[in-house]
Amino acid sequence: MDLESAPQWAGLDPGACDTEEVRGLIAVLVAADSTRSTKTQVAGFLLDVWCLGLKNALAPEPMSESRLAGHRGLYFRACEGHVQVPANLARALVFGAAAYARGFGFEPEGELAEEFTEAAALLGEPADPGPIGFGRDGKPFFVNGPYDDPEAVLRTLRRAVGDDGFHFEVAFPEQPSRGRRLFGPRW
Repeated sequence: MDLESAPQWAGLDPGACDTEEVRGLIAVLVAADSTRSTKTQVAGFLLDVWCLGLKNALAPEPMSESRLAGHRGLYFRACEGHVQVPANLARALVFGAAAYARGFGFEPEGELAEEFTEAAALLGEPADPGPIGFGRDGKPFFVNGPYDDPEAVLRTLRRAVGDDGFHFEVAFPEQPSRGRRLFGPRW
């Protein structure tokens, strides 16, 4: 992800985009005041900002302030913490990552599409293309997760941008605990 054209956002979490462990994943938690209740509406997104866009979405759920505080800790437990960002940055990340992936042929389907639509409603209307550069080093970079179909993703990327238009790193599914990797074209 490239925030060079968005210096107002780049300084919010210095070095976060450079951390190798995140592997292009960003968790976004959205909390919006409800007009019908004293509880806050809370939704979440797991984004692959390097390639696939939306990996997961949690539909809005009403929460008290104390429950939200506990939920926030659980939601970001895999991260080294969290940074509160302006709503326009959250909106640019979520809708921008989804649009980036859509350009290669990746769309949320079924239940994920429904949850994304419900959760995205908390963000408001999608912004015009923002200053965030998605991908890694100017190209999609696919790193498979446990629920991805690497062969299907690579086929889709080859159709969309050709063999030289993307990078990838795929773990061998038969030996995930050893951390062996098949590396795609080097950048």
